[in-house]
Amino acid sequence: MSIASKRPLTAFATLGAAAALTSACGNAGHAPSAAGGAQSNAAHSTAHASADPCTLLSAPEAEAYLGALITPPFRTNDDGAADATGDACAYRGAGARQLVIVRTGEGSAAVGKILNDVPNMVGGALEKAGAGNLAAATHRVMADVPNGPWDKANWIPGGTLFVTKGDAGANIDVSGSSGKEDDAVAIARLIVPRFDHPLDYNGAKAAAALPKPKPHPASACDVVPQSAVERAIGTLDGAPEAESDGSKCAYHVATAQGPRAYVIEFVWQGGAKNFNMLKNGMSTLGSAMGGTIPTAGMDSMKMDPNMSKLMGGLMNMAGGGGAPGAATQVGFKTDTTLQGPWDSAMLMHGTQLFAVKNDVMVGMDLQSADYEKAKSLMAVICSTL
Repeated sequence: MSIASKRPLTAFATLGAAAALTSACGNAGHAPSAAGGAQSNAAHSTAHASADPCTLLSAPEAEAYLGALITPPFRTNDDGAADATGDACAYRGAGARQLVIVRTGEGSAAVGKILNDVPNMVGGALEKAGAGNLAAATHRVMADVPNGPWDKANWIPGGTLFVTKGDAGANIDVSGSSGKEDDAVAIARLIVPRFDHPLDYNGAKAAAALPKPKPHPASACDVVPQSAVERAIGTLDGAPEAESDGSKCAYHVATAQGPRAYVIEFVWQGGAKNFNMLKNGMSTLGSAMGGTIPTAGMDSMKMDPNMSKLMGGLMNMAGGGGAPGAATQVGFKTDTTLQGPWDSAMLMHGTQLFAVKNDVMVGMDLQSADYEKAKSLMAVICSTL
C-alpha cells in the first residue's frame, strides 16, 4: 500500500492526459510548453512570485465553508507546508477541514483556454475510437462554468475550480471541505475581482508565525513503543519490519485464525490534503460517471456467515495464507464518521483505515488485520502525533 501518492481517481484511463494537465496547472500558473512540459520555476514572473494568495479571501469569508479557523490563513507550498513564498494559501478548520487557494500568474489565460478545450479534445478522441458512450462523460470530468466575473472557469468534480481573468488566475481547491462546485463558484465570485484589488493581509507573516511541525522519528517503527503496540494488537511475532525510507512499518501477530499483519504508512507533511483528497475521491469518480458509483453496492453489502467464510477464503488466497481481514467482519463498507483521538478518520471499503492528526496522515492495510484491533492501534498512534 502506498498512500503518499494517492489521489482521487479519474473515471477513465483515456482521461489521463486531462488529469496530468490539471496537475501541472496547479503549480502556480505554469503554462505547458510546446513540448508538453511545464515551464520551470525560474520562468515565473517577479510579480507572480510576490503575489500573496492569502489576499484573495478573508478568514471570515473562509469560515462560511470551514467553520472557525484553527490558524490564521497562511501561505503554503505544493506539499501543504507553511512557506512564506508559497503560491497557495491554506485555510484550516477543525476536523482536518481545509480550503486551499492557489494564485496563478503569467500564462493563466493560455492555461484557461487549454483547460476549456480539453473536454472537446478528449471527447472527440473517444468518438473516433468508437467510444461515443463515454465521450459525454468528459464534460462531467471537466465542466465549463459560465456566467461569472471571469473569462474562463473549469470545474473538476469533487475538488477544484480553475478560474482566469485576463492573465491572472486562481485554483480553488475545496476537496478538503465540502467538495461542492457551488461552494467553489461562490468563492470564485469573491476572489476574481480581487486579482487587481487584493485585501490587506500578510500570508507570509502568518506562515512564519506558525508553530514548527513536531519532529518525527527516522523510522516509522519508532513512533509508538512496542509495548503500546502489543497492548493494542497482541504479542508480536518477530520484530517490527521498517521500510528504509522511514515511512512504513509492519507489525505481525500470530493468531488461531492465521498470521495477521498491520502495515502502517505515514505521510508526514500535507496529511490533511492527502486525507481529504482520498475522502472526496469517490465523489469525483461518481460525478464523472454521472451518478451513483458502482462501489456503493459494496459499501452496503452485509456479511452473513457463509459470505464471511467465502470472503475469508478469497482474502486468505490473495494474502498468501494470512488470517481473514477486516472486510470479513464489517463488509466492504466505507465509514467517514469514526470517532477517536484524531482530527478525522475513515474506513475505506473495509480494506483500508486512514486517519489524520496534526497534518500527519496514517494509513493501515486491513487485508489480514482484525478491525477492532486495527482501530485500537490507530488510536495509539494518533495519540502520539
